This record gives sequence, C-alpha cells and structure tokens, in this order.
Amino acid sequence: MKPIKLGSSFSLVAPVLARDAYAQCRGAEVITRDVAIVGGGATGTYAAINLKDQGKSIIVVEKQGALGGHASTYHDPTTGTPINYGVQLYHDDQVTRSFFDLLNITLGGGTFPQGKTTQYIDFRDGSPVLNYSVPPASEDYFQALHKYPYLETGIELPEPVPEELLLTWDEYLEEFNLTDDAIATYSRPAITGDPTKVLALYVFNNMNTDMLEEQIEAKIVINANGDIAEPYTKALAQLGSDVLLNSVVTGGRRGRKPADGVKLCVSTPEGNKRIVAKQLVFSAPFVPENLESFSLDERETNVISKFEGGCYYTGVVTNLGLPTNYSYANRGQKTEYHIASVPGVVMFNPTNVDGTYYYWYTSFSDLTKEQVEAETRSTLKLLQKTVAGADVNAEPRFVAYKSHTPLHPTTSAEAIRNGVYRDLYALQGYRNTWYTGSIFSTGSSALWNLTSQLLPRIIAASEQ
Repeated sequence: MKPIKLGSSFSLVAPVLARDAYAQCRGAEVITRDVAIVGGGATGTYAAINLKDQGKSIIVVEKQGALGGHASTYHDPTTGTPINYGVQLYHDDQVTRSFFDLLNITLGGGTFPQGKTTQYIDFRDGSPVLNYSVPPASEDYFQALHKYPYLETGIELPEPVPEELLLTWDEYLEEFNLTDDAIATYSRPAITGDPTKVLALYVFNNMNTDMLEEQIEAKIVINANGDIAEPYTKALAQLGSDVLLNSVVTGGRRGRKPADGVKLCVSTPEGNKRIVAKQLVFSAPFVPENLESFSLDERETNVISKFEGGCYYTGVVTNLGLPTNYSYANRGQKTEYHIASVPGVVMFNPTNVDGTYYYWYTSFSDLTKEQVEAETRSTLKLLQKTVAGADVNAEPRFVAYKSHTPLHPTTSAEAIRNGVYRDLYALQGYRNTWYTGSIFSTGSSALWNLTSQLLPRIIAASEQ
C-alpha cells in the first residue's frame, strides 16, 4: 500500500470525480445537520456523543456494519462470554470516565485481561526462545520520553523538528545509549512493519506516559461486563438514525467560508442520501484512499498524499491443538533482541473461554481474510509439531476476524522535516473540515482526549 504522489490521478482527477459524484445525488433524501462525522471509530463516536450532548445535531457515516473501529468483541456462542480481540483496555482518566458516564456504562476493576505464562517461540521454525523475558521500560526511557512532551497527546512538533526524532529506532537506541530498553520497546504488539526502522518520533508517540502507566501502574479501566465494544453498542443505541452504517461518501463539496458549509453524497444500503452540514469531522484513517471523494484541493493533497497506514489483522481461533495453560508469543531465534520476523502472527493469547484464543497478525502488504487465516493456520500446524503436549491432529477453527488496515498512518522523515505535521495541523477548520484519529496518537483514551480538545473549536465554527 503505497502513498499516492502529487501529480498522480489522485491529485488531478479526484476533485472532478467527487463533484460529479455529488451531482449524481440530485433528488436524493437530504439530511441537514450541524456536524457531519465520517468514521465511527473511537474518535468519531466520541465526537458524536459529546456534540449531541452539547445540543448539536449530528450524522455519522460509517462504512462498517457497527461502530467501534479497532474495538472488536466476539461473544462465545455457548457461554455468551465476550472475547475482545482488538482494543483490550482503556486508560483511567477523567475524559474516559466522563465519556462512559454519558453512555451509562459501569466500569470494573482496572486489571489487564487475564494472561497465562508465555512461551516465546520463533514462529518461523517453531523453536523455543529460551531465557527470554520482557522487562519494563527503564527510568532512562522515561527521561528520554519526557524531552518531547508534544508527542504525548499528538504530533504538534516544534520547528525545526529535533533531528534525533527522525532517526530510526535502532539508530536512536544506539545514539542515546538506550539499548537496555530495546526489548521493552520492540515488544509493543500493535505495530506494523520492521520495528527497528520505525522513526523514534512514532515510538515515543505510541509508547507514551499513558501506555507506561497502564503497564506499570495498571492505571486502566475495563467495562464491568468485560465487553470492550460496549461503548459503541451503547452509542449506537443512543444515536439511532443519526448513524448511517454500511455507508460511504462518494462525493463532496466543501466551502471555504463557514457559511458555505459541507455537502456530501453518501451511498447507503437504502440508496443515495445527501448530507448538508455546517462542519465536517473526518475521523477515519487519514490516507489518500479514504479522502479522494472529498474534492481535495492542492493544499490538502500535498499533506494527505504523504501518509500511509500499516497492515494489521486480528481474529479469534479455537481448537488450536496447543496446551491451553500458556500464551504463545512470536520472537526471533536468531535476530538481534529476538525481534520477530514480519509478516506473520504476533501472538496467540488465551481468553476467558478455555481453549479459545485471540491472535494478531501484521504484514507489509494488504491481505484478505482468507490469506491471513491460511497463514495463521500454517503457523499453528507448525507449533503443533514443536510444542510439547500439542495435538498434531487438531484442526484450528476460525470464528472471528477483523482487518485493522490501514493502521496508524505515518510518513517519512523527509516529509516531517519539511513540515508535513505543521501543515496537517494547519488544515484544522480549513474548508469547514476537522481531522482527528490515529493520525495524531494511538490508544482510545488518548484519542478521546485529543478530540475533546478539538470539540470547542468545531462547535464555535458551527455557530458562525
């Protein structure tokens, strides 16, 4: 999945196509709102509930059949037990608690999902990685992180951007004598690509104070019923017809003055609908393929074309044929710091249903459900041959799946050095459009905090 460069058909043709697509919506039902929200994941749902609570009319356009984005829950058909196979927890802070209060959700004790002793195995050949453990981040890491407070809740960078943040992570570890933290930092599970080549900026943005507090101080909250997707089912019930599921924007017109507002053509299961709104919140992944229907101008294209997301997939599998008293994590047998090879399964983690595991899978290129499950099955059949006590005749059964691609859009060191994040922040409010989501941070609670800071500006703009 490559970023689309300037001069391609994206920058030259998409605005015309978007205008034509909107024109094709003539005669469709018109939905008039204060704010249109595209994307019903963590930030889109948070924005919708809070804007509605503050008296604003909203409409959410979500391409999937449910709200929730990276929060995925499978309910075991026999016991009804919820099995979370995407987002696993929420950070315990006031913004999170206030959001849950709006949704009338009871919070339970702050503990990590139940785990078991981990077997570290090289999933390429099934060999065990012995005498390996994952230590917590050291005080040296904390001191390095705190040098860049602007990476805690976003990527609003100083100018010039500190050059050390544009080093790859393996270079940063060597440059600043942080190699003792290599295993701790390379063990973050929800990352894509080669972890040694991720820019230091993105490591600090992801492995921030909130994440470290969750790991070290267990500063987390969990829904009392264990269903991590509950905020989104509750939100959908509250929002009702203000959410268009299985729907996509096919064309749009966005004015340059507040009075011009935003007009969108949306394809829904019930046919085309026209949305007329004062402001637009875009919370879907910030990548060209998600924005080409919005009649982008050159200024917007110059920013958006420089980002691409990673490829990540999750699922639930039963009958693994492996002993059920362990977790299984992928680590390289012969790689430095035992870094796992990509592409492949990241880990198999047990759930509260004995014998049922959730797995995460990362890749360099976009894959289909069939490809991910076939590769995961091959990994399990390999482990059945090498793990003591395994059953080589067991046939894995896949019961849930979700693609999280494109995950956490990023860009190059050159683009960052040239001010792409400065230009991204400058787009806030331009053409009555506001951006939020994982382009700025990771973790649901961090995204809710970021969006809460943006809402007053959106509300003010909708009242002009």
